[in-house]
Formats: sequence, C-alpha cells, structure tokens
Amino acid sequence: MCSYQTLFYDDENGYVIHCKGCDSLQVAFGNVLLTWNRPDFYDFYHFIKRIFNETPIDPAAMNKKTLAIPVPCDGVRILLSPRELQQLHHMLDMAETELQSQQLMSLLSGA
Repeated sequence: MCSYQTLFYDDENGYVIHCKGCDSLQVAFGNVLLTWNRPDFYDFYHFIKRIFNETPIDPAAMNKKTLAIPVPCDGVRILLSPRELQQLHHMLDMAETELQSQQLMSLLSGA
C-alpha cells in the first residue's frame, strides 16, 4: 500500500514524492509526471545534474525551449528551456538531499 512522503513541493514548478511502501519516487514538473524506482530516479537526477552543469547560460535564450531530455520511453522527450532546466535541477537536488537526510535519520534511529 502506498504511503507518500513529500520530498519537495512548489506551487509553480511541481513536486517530488516518495512512496515508503513500494520505494518509488514520483516527479511532477510542469505537465509531466514521471514515476521512478529509486535507482532510476538517481540515474535521472545525475543526468539532469550533468546537463545542468554542462549547459552554458545564455541570458538571451533563458526561456527558449531548446533542451530535449530523454526518458526511457522511445520517442518521448521532455522539452525544456534553460530556465526550466534550472528549476528541475533545483527541485531534484532538494528532493535528493531530503531523501538522503531521511535515510540517514532512519539509520541512526535503527528503523
């Protein structure tokens, strides 16, 4: 049975929630909803982090949707602007930090 825990929430950008029951993570960003198992979430997070760190910032093109982010479904991409990439990266980074904190706390409490 699913028991959701919010790792990140923002009214405008979306959320990341973790199901303690099945250990899946749901990422809602804009009009895209992705559900990952934990290893796939981390793969996606690290991919977004790498793209974010490698994408040059051009202030004139911040809102142009030029970045096609692949997902595991053939023929499907998430089309983002550099600004949206920043927002998605921030969201995933905050959620990953919260997930790590919760794991550490559960280890320390012996749960």
